[in-house]
Amino acid sequence: MKTKLSLLFFFLAFSVSSAFAHALWIETLSNGKKGQAQEVKVFFGEYESNEPDSAAKWFSNLKEFSLVLTAPDGKTQILKASPDVHFFKTTFTPDQDGTYKLSIVHEVAAVFEHAKIEYYAFADVSVGNGKVNSNYPVAAALTVRPDKNALKTGDASVHQVIYNKAPFAKQKLTLVGPDRKAQQPETDADGKFTFKPEQKGNYFIEAFTEDKTPGQLNGKDYEKVWHLVTYTTEVK
Repeated sequence: MKTKLSLLFFFLAFSVSSAFAHALWIETLSNGKKGQAQEVKVFFGEYESNEPDSAAKWFSNLKEFSLVLTAPDGKTQILKASPDVHFFKTTFTPDQDGTYKLSIVHEVAAVFEHAKIEYYAFADVSVGNGKVNSNYPVAAALTVRPDKNALKTGDASVHQVIYNKAPFAKQKLTLVGPDRKAQQPETDADGKFTFKPEQKGNYFIEAFTEDKTPGQLNGKDYEKVWHLVTYTTEVK
């Protein structure tokens, strides 16, 4: 199994098993229509090498994730997803113009390599006209925030990464395009980077950080917390 470039330095520095190059991510079309069901899929595995894990083998309590839909008016609901072979799937039907935000904030129940793991995943669906949805879950310590979504090739969007309510400044990220080749853009002092896709297809953005605050989870001591966020979008 290939090791993701985004966490290569992480593995070398902290001697972490390659199993935790894995990420959790959401896939859906970037545009939706009012009154028409929108399909949503949730994957776990190696995005860059196109190796999603079998849904039957997701580890610990990962299958218990909550997929939250936030409507343009700020109302939220939990979408119940059912397992398929390599993902969980569900649908929702938009009834408003604006941006619908899909989000997952999940704490893994098991302590791994003396670490607690926090996964965050985001995707946006644009319906008609409306502003980008800025309603991010309070519990998400690490987020990727675009100023535009539903992009076409050649469009530019400024994405800001926030960690604990502050800019995730001067940090390398992982960006994987439709060709599955990883790039490593770096955020500026404000935690921002410019995303300008040149090809149609799905794009995957990932950020990782480690918090060395110890604690206890389900009776097990841990020495640190790993935060891993993904943002996925389809480019027309």
